[in-house]
Amino acid sequence: MTPLLLVQDYRSIRLGTDGVVIRDGRAQAVFLPQVAEETGWTLEQFLANLCLKAGLDRDAYRRSPTMQFHVFQAQVFSERDSQK
Repeated sequence: MTPLLLVQDYRSIRLGTDGVVIRDGRAQAVFLPQVAEETGWTLEQFLANLCLKAGLDRDAYRRSPTMQFHVFQAQVFSERDSQK
């Protein structure tokens, strides 16, 4: 996993490439990059579900002036991959 990088505009999040951590006060949640690929969500659906996971309203990512978005990239592998 790469270090977290704060992004100012959620629209710069790259679905399928970036994992996302949202923080708003004490609430926070994370989705790995592959969540977008596995679900087929749009960016708005991805962030709405991430807000729900954090216990926030589904549109908090748009409305909250204190919402922070951090992105990261992750290398995903399985146990099967390590046995090759």
